Amino acid sequence: MNALILINKPEGARSTSCVGAARKKLSGLKVGHSGTLASTASGLLVLVTGHATRFSEFIMSLPKVYRVVIQFGVETNTYDYSGEIISEAGYENFDEKKFYDSLFSFAGIRLQTPPAISAIKIEGRAAYQLARAGQDVEMKSRPVFFRNIKVLTPFNPDDGTVELEISCGRGTYIRSLAHDLGGIMNCGAHVKKLERSAVGNFRVEDANDPADELYKITNLSELAKNFTRIKIGARDERSFMNGLSILLSHAESFSRGVTIKNYLCVEGENFLGFGTFAGYDYVKPEVIVPKL
Repeated sequence: MNALILINKPEGARSTSCVGAARKKLSGLKVGHSGTLASTASGLLVLVTGHATRFSEFIMSLPKVYRVVIQFGVETNTYDYSGEIISEAGYENFDEKKFYDSLFSFAGIRLQTPPAISAIKIEGRAAYQLARAGQDVEMKSRPVFFRNIKVLTPFNPDDGTVELEISCGRGTYIRSLAHDLGGIMNCGAHVKKLERSAVGNFRVEDANDPADELYKITNLSELAKNFTRIKIGARDERSFMNGLSILLSHAESFSRGVTIKNYLCVEGENFLGFGTFAGYDYVKPEVIVPKL
């Protein structure tokens, strides 16, 4: 079975345990993930089964939506509630105008420094392993993309929290956003609660509970709707599945969506794939997965 399984991961559970539970329910079928969530976060995991695991990198590149509650006045070493408190400045002097003005500075492409307690690899080892072993970890800044930041619940002077909805690109750490906002406000901050509510067109409301006896399956045609894609007829489908380039002008339809580098999503009646442009008007197959 080549398909997707949407999982609503509960807070406290590890992403790998959700993958393992799905593999067990599916009698050992190959199951992978397309982007993990920290155990302190909840929300949408997109699992891939069978040969659809070859689409993991493409799914990781889809935009994400998060809902986050940020606690101002307290800074932790993990940038979320699970870490050790390293400063407590309080939030009594929180300047709401300065906060709202600062949100505009995050729009678009921005350099972000990931937290040391993260899965980013440094010389082959996860940063969190090095940090928890007492080693000094220097995290390099990298560009991330914020599509939109929306205030869901304004600053609460009773508990020092703000709730945001954030639409962003691949590799963005919401914990780092909270940490950076705390620095701008001169009081420190950390993530109190975090949920991933969407990946591309997929929504957490449509996801399976990990404890469900039977999982609803999401087919590859639903995945295709996320990307800029063409649909091709039977003749071109046979050629493409046999590794031959096809003429772009022969496409039966064209739909706009997310574009991944120079890849184009190609859909036939019996397969979903990605190709690259090969000369004028030709698309060369790179990844092909049957709709089974």
